[in-house]
Amino acid sequence: MTSLSRALTIRLSLLGIVLLTAFVGAVFAFAVMTEDPGTVRNDVTSQIIQQGVRQSPGNALQVEKTAGLARIERTSPGLWYLVSDGRSVVEYAPELRPALPIDIRLDGPTIAAQMRVGGDNALAFDVIEKDDNRIIVATGGGRPGWDLILGYFLWAMAWPTLAISVIFGLLIAGAIAMSVSYISERLRSAAEAAAKIDPKAPRGLLPTEETPVELMPLTTALNAALDQIAGNMEAQRRFMNNVAHELRTPLTVMRGRIEALPNDQMRLALATDISRLTTIVSSMLQLARLHSTELPFEPLQLNTIARAVLADLAPLVLDNGADVELEEQGDRRSQIKANEPTVRAAIANLVDNALRHAQAKSTILVRVIDGAVVEVSDDGVGIPASDRPQMTEPFNRMSQNSTGAGLGLTIVRDIMAAHGGTLTILGRPQGGTTVRLTFPPREIGG
Repeated sequence: MTSLSRALTIRLSLLGIVLLTAFVGAVFAFAVMTEDPGTVRNDVTSQIIQQGVRQSPGNALQVEKTAGLARIERTSPGLWYLVSDGRSVVEYAPELRPALPIDIRLDGPTIAAQMRVGGDNALAFDVIEKDDNRIIVATGGGRPGWDLILGYFLWAMAWPTLAISVIFGLLIAGAIAMSVSYISERLRSAAEAAAKIDPKAPRGLLPTEETPVELMPLTTALNAALDQIAGNMEAQRRFMNNVAHELRTPLTVMRGRIEALPNDQMRLALATDISRLTTIVSSMLQLARLHSTELPFEPLQLNTIARAVLADLAPLVLDNGADVELEEQGDRRSQIKANEPTVRAAIANLVDNALRHAQAKSTILVRVIDGAVVEVSDDGVGIPASDRPQMTEPFNRMSQNSTGAGLGLTIVRDIMAAHGGTLTILGRPQGGTTVRLTFPPREIGG
């Protein structure tokens, strides 16, 4: 996974290094191009001579032949230099030295000074402090190589370059932090807006007012995709609703005609098929309404609803030759915030499924726990763990011989999703299935 912050930091850092390198190169090029070549060569020669100046144990002045100075002497036929501390003088090629522009006192202090003379007789004149002594260094005619000149300039620019690098680095780091923070904030705002989109109506609601120009294509494309998805979902809901409505009337007519048939066996078979078709149509209509309307929520007691549902289903339970047992555990007076008709439908669907898959003369167990969890258990053949995730998909039935429409658990799943709850299918150690509905606890004051 690519980190936007890391990528931006690396690229801005590389850009900073390139810009700093270009700046140093530009300063070096400017210095070389604007300086008189003879003056530049004498400056470098003077610096190299100064590196070799030493005081002997008897305070006699010496100039050590460093590698750099030896190279300059070999490659500079017109080189001359003079080094004096006011008491002694070290001179190289005095016959080549022209008259100096100021008087050099050898018997007293000399005022600290620097002087550069260009042209054909270019020379460098420096008065430096070394070992508490004031030393004069004058030179001309030196021809150091470009490697020595480059080293001189880099050393001369080292501290200013370091200072500029630190300041530039701090500015780059600040710019990186601000840029990453700004982009992260904009992305976080878009992510929060996306998280608030209702899955039932995923219209393009991502903000565009404060979105950076660079992110506008992504935001616009996502909004367009969300609008298209919402349109397709609405078309599917209308189709299911219309189909369900259109089929109810002919099914009612067919049921009346079937009941008038004289053949009892044929009438019973057709009535069963019509009943199954009616169940499918009713379930489709219920799903369409569940997806297309906003459910009104109110504080409810799950224990009370469970008892009412079992009372309504008592005739159906008796017809199936089964018993139903209700267990209430924990706090019976606690409440959930829910829509009563859909909660009743969810529990009724689970009891109906349990009756279809339970064994003869079995007991259906309905358990309400702490007023927020309801479990419906049967002692049927059970559902393998690998098949449980698919059981809430539309038209998914346990067996081909099942008389159900395969939409019961789908309806319950969507009802729980609308309430922010969960549906969990569990096995039982003694055989059978437990379906657990977990509702979110009601917030205090909600």
